[in-house]
Amino acid sequence: MAHYLVNDTPETCDFSPETWGHVLDSLDRTLVIGRRVVTAVRFDGVDQPTFRSPELAAADLSLVDRVDIDTEDAAALLAAAVDAAGESLPGLVSGVRATAASLRAGTPDAQAGLVALVAAVQSLVALTAAAATAANVSMGAASGAAPPVEAACGGLETALRSLVTHQATEQWPALADALDADLAPAIARWHDVLEPIRERATA
Repeated sequence: MAHYLVNDTPETCDFSPETWGHVLDSLDRTLVIGRRVVTAVRFDGVDQPTFRSPELAAADLSLVDRVDIDTEDAAALLAAAVDAAGESLPGLVSGVRATAASLRAGTPDAQAGLVALVAAVQSLVALTAAAATAANVSMGAASGAAPPVEAACGGLETALRSLVTHQATEQWPALADALDADLAPAIARWHDVLEPIRERATA
């Protein structure tokens, strides 16, 4: 049977969990009272970065000797995540403009710049999703997305679809135009997605 440590303090379960998903569900219900959230998990010293994935939820804990669980104050975690995402926006917009210029000029590193740009956008979305998940777990699911949030998310989705289409057909001038006309404004509007998360953290 696994031994559980939450923030290095031994924790006992009042039931016999069969899977990691059972443990996480119980933890979430307990932590929400103090507005805390699980931020990191290790099985026998091995980090589990996808600890909220459905695949890991089915993990058999009878094969694990020790489970280390880190938790943090949800409001502090949200504020840090939102701040990090917000601070990255101006640089990301500049990166979009620079990549568009490189594509138009046909510079040798234009394709590498495009790959790096897409990875940066994926990181922004992942960071935002993590903040939203923390908000939902610790404060309850939001009642619904406000129109500015829906518009910002829709704008980014449309921009990315356009990029994929132009890249697949190797229409580089059109791709550069889409970066400037669609992706840069979509990223600049991402504050509309981040701000509601911040408001929930400080409520």
